[in-house]
Amino acid sequence: MFKNRIKGFIIGAIGSVAGLMAMRLYWQKVAPQVRDKVDLGGKDAYPNNMDLDDISMVDRQPDSEESPTAVIGNMAYTALTDEEPSESMSSKLSNMTHWGYGILQGGLYGAARAANGADKGLDLRGGAAHALGLWLLGDEVTVPMLGLQEGPTAVTPTTHLNRLGAHLAYGLATAAATQILNRVL
Repeated sequence: MFKNRIKGFIIGAIGSVAGLMAMRLYWQKVAPQVRDKVDLGGKDAYPNNMDLDDISMVDRQPDSEESPTAVIGNMAYTALTDEEPSESMSSKLSNMTHWGYGILQGGLYGAARAANGADKGLDLRGGAAHALGLWLLGDEVTVPMLGLQEGPTAVTPTTHLNRLGAHLAYGLATAAATQILNRVL
C-alpha cells in the first residue's frame, strides 16, 4: 500500500501541472467574464455588523496589492539572502511558490486517491472535493488568518466566486490528468 501511495503522489504531482494550467486559464479567460457579468453585490453586500476585513492571528497586515504566494516567496528570499527581492524577482518567486504548492497538493491528492484504492475509473467528485477543501480551508480561512491576504469581507462576493472557480478548475483538471496518467502507467 505504501508503494501505491508513493506512485500516487508522483502521478498526482505530474497531473497537477494540468490543474495549474487550468487555473491560470480560468483567471485569464473566465474570471474577467464573471467580474463583468455576475453582480453579487460589492463589499456592502455583507451585513453591517460583519467586519471580517482582518482576521489575521499574527502580527502582519496584508497588502491588498501583494498575493499570498508573493509574500511567502519574498519572505523565503529575504531569509536566505538578507535582502529584499526586486519586483521582477518577486514575481518569479510568487510563481515558483504557487507552482510548488500546487504540485505538492496534486501529489497529496494522488497519494490519498491511491491510499483509498481509487486508482481505477474517473472520479471528478474527488477532484472537486479536493478543490473545495483547498479553497475553503486554505484560501478563505488559513491564508487570511496567517496575514497573507485580507479577510473575507475585504473583497467582494464575486471575488470569492472567482477564487472558488479557479480552485475548481485546478481540482477537476488535476483529478482528470492524475486519473488518466494512473490508467496509462
